[in-house]
Amino acid sequence: MTISVIMPVYNAGKYLEEAIQSILNQTYKDFEFIIINDGSTDKSLKVIEKYKNLDDRIVLINRENRGLI
Repeated sequence: MTISVIMPVYNAGKYLEEAIQSILNQTYKDFEFIIINDGSTDKSLKVIEKYKNLDDRIVLINRENRGLI
């Protein structure tokens, strides 16, 4: 059974690689990983794009900052 994991992100560059890696390292592998970048102004988008290029389970939604997702 496929599940969706959703991670909202806003200026989380300092912790983002660790958080993404934690999800990707789970023993259950049949999931899509939706990451919503809410207009970050730090390096968050670059980090997300790096992981998206490495793992096709990642779906990136990049939008202007609108607050709580």
